Amino acid sequence: MRTAIVRSTILALICLPLLGLTEVQSHSIEVLPHWKKGDIVHLEITRTRVKSADGKSTITGKTHTDFTIEVLNTNDSGYLVGWTAGKTRFDSPSQAEHSFLGQVVNLMNGRQIVLEIDSRGTIRGVRNWQELKAGALKLLDALAATEDLQNETRDKALMSNLRAQWISMLETKSQVEELCMREAQVYFQVLGRGYAHNEPFEYENLLPNPLGGEAFPTHVSMALKTFDQQAGQAVITWSQTADPTQVARILDSMIKEMRARFGREPLEKEFPKAVSMEDHAEIVVDVATGWVKTLKHARSVNFGTRAQVDTTSIIRTAK
Repeated sequence: MRTAIVRSTILALICLPLLGLTEVQSHSIEVLPHWKKGDIVHLEITRTRVKSADGKSTITGKTHTDFTIEVLNTNDSGYLVGWTAGKTRFDSPSQAEHSFLGQVVNLMNGRQIVLEIDSRGTIRGVRNWQELKAGALKLLDALAATEDLQNETRDKALMSNLRAQWISMLETKSQVEELCMREAQVYFQVLGRGYAHNEPFEYENLLPNPLGGEAFPTHVSMALKTFDQQAGQAVITWSQTADPTQVARILDSMIKEMRARFGREPLEKEFPKAVSMEDHAEIVVDVATGWVKTLKHARSVNFGTRAQVDTTSIIRTAK
């Protein structure tokens, strides 16, 4: 009798972890927005860039920006969401923070971007894109006029270059929307999909070519890493890798074009012979509401012997 009880107890103890594991693995979830009008979320976004060459790495920039998300309206088809950036702060006080460069970085500071988001969390557009474009260009002209009176020739060259870059990014509706939705698209990317353990959601995508020219085809995978049923919190991983065969084809085409233009082979410092790009992210999301709690994203780009890693960290804060 006692032997039977001991045997049963041992079997139960052995089976418990297996039963628990089976239960966790069987979970599937759908992450959708369940927001109410008036909901407000505060975020801090930290961006860091590290450049490497010949085995040496240097942090070339680190900034912090506060964002406020406000649900302006809701209906059966989706949401109107205000996305407002605060002032971007440089990690260490420098002249750049107070210069024309610093002011240009803060060009959208305080401007509420009104996002049109459908019921599954996909951003469909920016409702007030024309107003945002006009305001940004007006401020850019005012900054340029002020700097024109105050700065030396070498600073004017930087100012002129930055101004030209901004104007080129604000020419069309799609360009304005791309600029305004950049951080929001990263933040909301987990919405609108179902996730299950050991069943990654995979699709093909495109990454902008860092050298200009044709975009790089990529393979994307999103997967449910863990799900805490009691807390209602899921951890989702996201990865994106440029197709090496397609990257090689695109680079070869660009090298041929440069060879024809200049009559010689481009040097390594002028044009890398190999490029690789990867994205990796981990997102913690509240499944009941669809609000992301934390997000860590890193994009790695290798140019032959040189490399660059841009990291973005998003955390939800209390205000």
